[in-house]
Amino acid sequence: MLNQVILVGRVERLDKLVGIVAIKIKRTDESESDVIPVNLNEGLMESVMEYLSEGSTIGVKASLKIDNNILRIVGEKLTFINSKQE
Repeated sequence: MLNQVILVGRVERLDKLVGIVAIKIKRTDESESDVIPVNLNEGLMESVMEYLSEGSTIGVKASLKIDNNILRIVGEKLTFINSKQE
């Protein structure tokens, strides 16, 4: 299928109100990282809020959408690689 993106990184920020999880992804050839905002639907966001915290490792299967000339990454499936420690 076309229009699929796979992102793996650490949760940088969780924003339940707008349904966005920001993922910090380290560049392979540099010491800097990029923070990528991913839009999630309400069901996925509830799972993220319950099982993940900032610093957790997450994998996201997503698609790209353009709304009013703004590129958005919309999460479709999550993989919790390293979740909350209780």
